[in-house]
Amino acid sequence: MELKNIKADFTIKIKKMINISKTCIAQAMILVVFLILHVSCKVSETNIIARETGSYTDPRDGKVYKTVKIGDQWIMAENLAYKPDRGNYRAYDNDSDNVSKYGYLYDWETAKKVAPEGWHLPSNKEWKTLRKALGGKRAVWKYSQKIYKPMMHGGSSGFNALLGGLLDCNGKFRYLNERADFWSSSDSNFDGPWHFGIDSNKDSIPHGSADSKKGGFAGLKSYECYGSGKSVRLFKD
Repeated sequence: MELKNIKADFTIKIKKMINISKTCIAQAMILVVFLILHVSCKVSETNIIARETGSYTDPRDGKVYKTVKIGDQWIMAENLAYKPDRGNYRAYDNDSDNVSKYGYLYDWETAKKVAPEGWHLPSNKEWKTLRKALGGKRAVWKYSQKIYKPMMHGGSSGFNALLGGLLDCNGKFRYLNERADFWSSSDSNFDGPWHFGIDSNKDSIPHGSADSKKGGFAGLKSYECYGSGKSVRLFKD
């Protein structure tokens, strides 16, 4: 009788241990899944896309530009620094030393004609495609902040934006190391050509932007005159 009780007792303890083990295994699996998802989210924030890189030599002046493939688009990873025979373009502050780092600031008409064969000034649609490839699903503040860091110099996208400032509609140089604007070939037909703006919102101050929220911004804008000077990033045909 005692032996039977001992066996029954032992069986109950074994079952309890098995149940505890199952619970522990289930909890461990849940923890592992959570950690995988957590790491995946962090990776997706910092390494938004896998990218290919290359280079292009402009046959007109021999300058070599770094290039990067983001999504399905090949893009110059440096600002255009070509000096055309005609058109309107300026070095920031009229200082030629700024050209090697930031390129020239072109007006819209010049920007549309300055690309070498095989490259072009991107359309509004192409800038949107780039934004989406970087995780900016829609043109809202949430996604404009999300793509800001990856687009900056040293960011995960390889776009390597530098805040080269601009020449405003009154002919004044503004926002060096605070903001960069890149022309689009598309006209809004309402308030000027479209451009892709990147604003650091340094010290929580928007630089010529209507946005006032804290954090960097990257996205399409219009509200610009045709004669202002902006940077140019060329896309491959």
